[in-house]
Amino acid sequence: MIYPTIYITGSGGDISSIEPLVTRLLPMEKAGQKPLVLLANIKKNYELKVQGQISKDAQYPMIEFGTVAKTDSGALFSAGLQKAVSYLVDHYQVPWINLVGYSSGGTGAVYYMIDTAEKSSFPPVNKYFSLEGEYNDVTNLVTGEGLTDVLENGPLIKTAMYNYIADNYTKISSKTQMMFLEGDFDTEKQTDSAIPWADSFSIYHLFKKNGNEIAITLYPTKYRHSKDPTNPVVAKYVKNFLYGTP
Repeated sequence: MIYPTIYITGSGGDISSIEPLVTRLLPMEKAGQKPLVLLANIKKNYELKVQGQISKDAQYPMIEFGTVAKTDSGALFSAGLQKAVSYLVDHYQVPWINLVGYSSGGTGAVYYMIDTAEKSSFPPVNKYFSLEGEYNDVTNLVTGEGLTDVLENGPLIKTAMYNYIADNYTKISSKTQMMFLEGDFDTEKQTDSAIPWADSFSIYHLFKKNGNEIAITLYPTKYRHSKDPTNPVVAKYVKNFLYGTP
């Protein structure tokens, strides 16, 4: 029986963007010495490539997930993730999973939770950690709109990416605990250098309304968005939220 955490890469498709974070976290007690890598090729009908294996003593293994080809499509990420999780379920007993979604991988994680919510063959998501996730197609605040407005009522400009979540978020279990982490790289522009805070926090109000236990955090950083998974501060936030260790 395993309780895996899947670390979902960004739009680049390969695992290089998320791997530094996992490397900082390993080895951890009962997590194993190295991650299992699952690559679902979105250009080849989600053909799954498995690299490595979960050691027998790893009760809480870390798994890196990539889409091989570049994409920021939540739908493609979701389909690939379903292939990966199906593999885990076929080979192991999996009572629940955790998800960590980085950048566009955040879009994929939330789409996955929506798309599998009513499919009994998929295990429930215990915790979801959003690392500078994208949920509104990189949409900034508009004139007269403040971040507080977005947190309370959502964004004024709503893209198709956001609307899919807004139309379906109630399918996601209110028992899933969530944390949304955003880097304060540029306070004046309210951005982590790539994703506006207003985008990354755009769906906060939805899950607050859904009854989820959810926290949002802005933290000061000199790391640009693309380098955020290498930040030791990020690793501490992940460890504390997912594993209860500082």
